[in-house]
Amino acid sequence: MNNYYVSAGRGSDSTGTGTASNPWKTIAKAIGASPAASLGSDGARVYLEPGTYYESVTLGLTPTATARLEVVGDCDGAGFLAGGLATPATGVVDWSSWVNDTTARGMPCLAGGNKSYVSLRRLKLIGGAIDKSCVDVGAGHDWTISDCIVVPHSSQPAIVFGSAAAPAAAGLNAVVERCDFHVGGNSSGRPIMFNVAGAAAEYSLDSVVRNCRFRGGVLIVARVANTGLGYAATGLQISHCSFLGGHSAPISVYGSDPVVLASPITVFGCYLSGNNGIVAGHVSQVTEDYNAFHVASAARLNVTAGSHSIGSVRPAFDYGDGRLVGTPLRPWGEPVANSLLGGFVVGGASPTTDFAGRARPEGYLSTRAAVGALERHDTGEINTPYADSGSPACLALRGPSSLERPILMDATATVIRVKVRWDGNHGDANKPQAILLANPEIGVSADQVVTASSSGGTGSTPNEYETLSFSSVTPTRPGALMLRLVSRSSDGTGVAYFDSITLS
Repeated sequence: MNNYYVSAGRGSDSTGTGTASNPWKTIAKAIGASPAASLGSDGARVYLEPGTYYESVTLGLTPTATARLEVVGDCDGAGFLAGGLATPATGVVDWSSWVNDTTARGMPCLAGGNKSYVSLRRLKLIGGAIDKSCVDVGAGHDWTISDCIVVPHSSQPAIVFGSAAAPAAAGLNAVVERCDFHVGGNSSGRPIMFNVAGAAAEYSLDSVVRNCRFRGGVLIVARVANTGLGYAATGLQISHCSFLGGHSAPISVYGSDPVVLASPITVFGCYLSGNNGIVAGHVSQVTEDYNAFHVASAARLNVTAGSHSIGSVRPAFDYGDGRLVGTPLRPWGEPVANSLLGGFVVGGASPTTDFAGRARPEGYLSTRAAVGALERHDTGEINTPYADSGSPACLALRGPSSLERPILMDATATVIRVKVRWDGNHGDANKPQAILLANPEIGVSADQVVTASSSGGTGSTPNEYETLSFSSVTPTRPGALMLRLVSRSSDGTGVAYFDSITLS
């Protein structure tokens, strides 16, 4: 895959060559109407250096199944580091369809021009003053939008698949995951729209929206092409999303359109807050289960209640609670400890990771996943009975859970070690792990994962401590690496104990 580099701060469209050391200045130069980037035989990846890009771009490349286009916000500097830049910048990549901070453009951040096979990752998209404010896919297919913050202009639709002139077709294969949507709170706000056609036979979009957070707006599936044919699209799964603070119904499937679906669209493991919850035009259009609702009116309109869903639940989330007591802030919308929302969802439809990219389930002494986009992480507790020799206390992680802590590093070769033991309830099917996360800003470009190899204890009694050792790392400058300690208990009661972190 060809790698290209863009920097709003130090790049040049006239003298730049698209390398990490001599990048282009604009996204349009790389992929716009006259693109400098080439897809080659196996595609192109365009890294955007942290900064603000005041641009609206119409895609000029034509990706294919074997030559995809990836546009990546290089927030951690990993891409530029791999491209040979010794000290890459870190921060937010802000792609705004604005002329400046006071004037919005009348274009989306990216107009897809009906092109396909595109991935957008780790971008903050602030949309222009137009319908399809952030990303206009058009009739393209095979788009993946992940780990993005999406902010449309006012209440304009943010990400739009299809239009009345060119509806989303069978095999759309769209994936939207781990994205934050901040949409105007009135009923016209549309974070994601799937505009589909009337058809001679029911067809499948083969698409998924998962692990996303929505603040306001309505996710919509609508039949916009009036063909006079009696069928429409299905094949959309909406799973483990948190719809927080919607004005109307967070999900609307065909609105008042009574088209009958043989295979319904599915909503699974979501938290939905609004005047209503899920609205459909016909009872055949949606199946829902393991969802939790906090609504003013009806949880469902023309939707049969899932046998495991909760029609009314207290919104027991973290809303920046740590500021009240002076503790570190948790992610907004993470379920609080002991919440009914945690350890609730059963079934193979749950993703194995959550909005934060960390393991699901975690944090609720359960092998069941939490409702919505987030699990509860960093739930360790102090334990003294099973501390290492000479240590006053150790860390206990109960059930599937993990905890991260920073390790301060000098610019010298260092080996990090940590000890672990675990009881019989944890089991040996998936033994505890320690993960040293990359930090490209200080020259550490790859994660390291070390899995315990001995056998656990019996019942609630742990085995002897085992030492987990990472390969030596040499930061290019002083800084911090994050150490993640992981219990992978096979049930909700098993415990992994970690102690004696050493650096040598």
